Amino acid sequence: MPIDSDAPLPSYVSGSLPGVETVMNHSIKVDGDRWQKALADRGLPALEGALADPGLTLVSRGDVFELGAREITPENAFQLLYYSLAWGLGRKARNLPKRLDGLAKNQQRAAELLVDAWTAVRSCEPPEDVYSVLTTSKGRARITWFGPAFSTKFLYFAQGPDLPPRCVILDEVVSTNLADVWPGVRKDSWYPDTYERYCTFMSRWADLATDELNGERKVRADEIEYAVFHRD
Repeated sequence: MPIDSDAPLPSYVSGSLPGVETVMNHSIKVDGDRWQKALADRGLPALEGALADPGLTLVSRGDVFELGAREITPENAFQLLYYSLAWGLGRKARNLPKRLDGLAKNQQRAAELLVDAWTAVRSCEPPEDVYSVLTTSKGRARITWFGPAFSTKFLYFAQGPDLPPRCVILDEVVSTNLADVWPGVRKDSWYPDTYERYCTFMSRWADLATDELNGERKVRADEIEYAVFHRD
């Protein structure tokens, strides 16, 4: 069934709005050594920035957003992908070898898709269209092992830090926590039009949250996603 587009804003969201600073500071611990070795073993472009240092590194949403503000080039697209993946996977980095094998399988094609998706985001194309660059009409990954959930993370960070996000992260945790307003939702893949409806829904809840604050400030859609992700 489709998401209930008229669902009211639940108290677990309105009562736990994090604020933009909390969202931007949402940090994940990443094992840079593991990433560096895995990339080198596969002949993939090396990491730049904090993850090129030895040991464990904290990577925040704000850090990855800064990469999304860079010039759109294949080199920068790989860095944005690495950091969005690293932030999403965390220290355990589940299935990292397989994910990087998929990326190394056809680096040129992967770079083209990432640049095209980033360009579409920067051009403010609809979420359905930008998502379709990385995901087929049936919700399958165009880059092996870079599935729909991580596609939404890449698109989210590709927007950069300056404008409120239109493309919002959708993953297993968020979809599971929305089950009461999205009966029967799939947990691992979503069609492009489904992703569009989800982004619209989260923006609507952000508007409702703004209204509840009596215009004190504008609530962003990623604040809603953060609150849903951390639902008790």
